Amino acid sequence: MTSLKPQNLEPQQAEFRPIKTLLDALSFRISRLAAINERAGGHYFKSEFDLSLSEWRILGVTAAKRGIQFSELRDLLLLDKGQLSRTIKSLCKRGLINTRKSDSDARQIELQITAAGQVLHDKVLAFTIERNAAMGAVLTDAEWATFDHLLSKLIDHNQSLLVAKGMTDD
Repeated sequence: MTSLKPQNLEPQQAEFRPIKTLLDALSFRISRLAAINERAGGHYFKSEFDLSLSEWRILGVTAAKRGIQFSELRDLLLLDKGQLSRTIKSLCKRGLINTRKSDSDARQIELQITAAGQVLHDKVLAFTIERNAAMGAVLTDAEWATFDHLLSKLIDHNQSLLVAKGMTDD
């Protein structure tokens, strides 16, 4: 099995908190936080907007990026090609996004949000903002800033570990 542990860190640096059981692992704790948030928001997305979480993420990222290539979206969301393709087709059928061949690379598909998709996006984003505030309501402004910084640092570091180990879907 390939280890994701960085080779240049001493054990005391890499193991900042003792892990006695899976429940202590950072990845488990982050996954649990994400699952709690997904459960809280997922039902609302489906019942109020008829969107799955995957559909919302694709719509939201496409809007945020003002268009995105399929491969960039796949790398950002870490979805497999088949699931991503099926979800994009669903959003296209509903008239929420359009796809076309990329001008820069004919092998690539580029996604663009439609006017109807932008209207829906804006409504769902308002709920997402409320959900985000509720999730972090127990944090002070300073704690929120620190958490945001640390989360970005962990994401960047762990993404670089995937790339270094050749574990991306290129």
